[in-house]
Amino acid sequence: MNRTERLLDLITYLLNAREPVSWQDIKNHFPQDYAKGVEESNQRKFERDKAELISLGIPIDYYSGTSVKKEGYIIEKEKLFLPEIQFTPQESSLLMLSVSAVLENEGFPYRDQLESALHKIISINDHISPPPPEITITYAAGRRPSARSTWVNEIQDSLDRRKTIEIVYHAFSTGETTRREVDPYGLIFRRGNWTLIGWDHLRKDLRSFVLTRIKDLKINPRRPGTQDYEIPEDFSLKGYQNQQQWELDFHQPIRVTIRVSAHRLPELLPQLTTAKRANANTFHLKVTNRSGLISWILSQKTDVQVVDPKEIRDEIREVLHKLL
Repeated sequence: MNRTERLLDLITYLLNAREPVSWQDIKNHFPQDYAKGVEESNQRKFERDKAELISLGIPIDYYSGTSVKKEGYIIEKEKLFLPEIQFTPQESSLLMLSVSAVLENEGFPYRDQLESALHKIISINDHISPPPPEITITYAAGRRPSARSTWVNEIQDSLDRRKTIEIVYHAFSTGETTRREVDPYGLIFRRGNWTLIGWDHLRKDLRSFVLTRIKDLKINPRRPGTQDYEIPEDFSLKGYQNQQQWELDFHQPIRVTIRVSAHRLPELLPQLTTAKRANANTFHLKVTNRSGLISWILSQKTDVQVVDPKEIRDEIREVLHKLL
């Protein structure tokens, strides 16, 4: 029996146990795994397996023995399984309204999965009240699927199969278009844009790619059933979800001071949560991706200005000069 099978069997055994099972019970049930050879080695093997399952979120409890429960290990079902999600009638109606509006757009990525989720919501709710009349959500009718929705589907396919992709990417900050090989690590949807996070073979580092700037994309066709790469265990997509473009770790940090137009402050403040506020509309940023900062500043038109350093202002002028 390989380790994966042994771990699955151990989960099943402890889940089906009506009371805690002792170490001796476990050895009796798994004689080929925990009862052969040196006892100390068998115990270490079991402890490694137990630690692995706990790290995966399997709650294995040990009871030292009381008048209520005997000594041993057990997985309590109420700790393992999440409680059933319950929506109020109004919450269900608002979810249905939002999902239905998205489904009107045939080009929306993950449309099939979203439709499946909607059916599940309907099936578990007997009473769904109509949405408030003052709330209406619509998408523009007749829109054709955009290229970026196609990219999302292809990138998801490459993610599922761990296949390297080749993209032609236009960097807005430099105006350059380059061909890149990327190992996709994840996709995030942030502020209306899909962004790919992956290992850039050209830069030898993690990079983010906005899908609207991808001009062409091809999945590695060689050995379609074989993975091209593995995602590192310590990689987390959560950090990128709230991370601003200028916070991506591309170089040593530099301090940049910006000034924001007063009428844009309410909108932009949520993006400046890690900035130090100097006064009402002036902020100090810790920048580790200057090209990302320049791209963001240009997207704000004239509502965000760089106070210092001068070199960033000069770079912005150069980018504008190339674009004009």
